[in-house]
Amino acid sequence: MRRLRAKDSLLTGTILRQFFLLWLIILVGACHHPDKDKLPNAELFGKIIYDTDIINRDSTDAWGAECLSGLNRKVLIDKVFDSVFAGKITPYDYFTGEKITPPQIREMESSGEFSRENISRLKFEERWVWDDEKVEMQKQLISLTIAYDVFDNAGKSRGQKPIFKLVFRK
Repeated sequence: MRRLRAKDSLLTGTILRQFFLLWLIILVGACHHPDKDKLPNAELFGKIIYDTDIINRDSTDAWGAECLSGLNRKVLIDKVFDSVFAGKITPYDYFTGEKITPPQIREMESSGEFSRENISRLKFEERWVWDDEKVEMQKQLISLTIAYDVFDNAGKSRGQKPIFKLVFRK
């Protein structure tokens, strides 16, 4: 009888271990989401590309001032450059698509080609998604282009020139 109990106990332990292992595999598998950017109950509206001014150069433009009143421009720009210089994200030439190295950007900045003070525009490329379950729209950033003002000899703006493009997802 004792031998039978030991055998039952061993069998029960084996079954419990197998059950625990199966439960662990299911749990781990359920937590793995290869399509983390895809929402289960979502409708993709498509891609949108738009520019946003981050400097209001017109002191009479109350709307522009209000729109930028909550932006900490310097912190944002410094965070982008710090991430590039730390190698956390790769910058690309806006026109050619070739990689730009952090030393190349440092050289452009130190040579006076651009100043962070003149960075005035961001170009966003986003994917807009409607989540039916949460009843909300989500914006997924695809890329961000940083541009600065270009002035003529008389100090009049000639437009903006991109410094680099950051790609966050394809």
